[in-house]
Amino acid sequence: MKTIIKSLLLFILLLLLAGCFRNDIRTKTFTIKQLRTPESGMLLAQSLQKVTGIQEIRPNLEKRTLTVVFNGRVAYLKNIEYAIVKAGFDLPNWPAEAADKAKLPEELR
Repeated sequence: MKTIIKSLLLFILLLLLAGCFRNDIRTKTFTIKQLRTPESGMLLAQSLQKVTGIQEIRPNLEKRTLTVVFNGRVAYLKNIEYAIVKAGFDLPNWPAEAADKAKLPEELR
């Protein structure tokens, strides 16, 4: 009986440990009106490279959206939004400051 209980506890412990180390891969699409040129996509990619945990960045110039695939255990959505705004790009609910927009090329302001 003790052997069965010990085996069961060990099995439960292994299951719990395996669940703790899963990646939390998330995908978020941002609408960015200034995303009109390939240069704007490169500027966004450069600013997002500083955020750890981002796995993929996919700009869509036709729809003016930016899709970001990231590990939710390492990168947080607010950090990604902050990097976009600090690069000078506006988000629907978070406009960039004038000083950050001034860093962008004229055609992207």
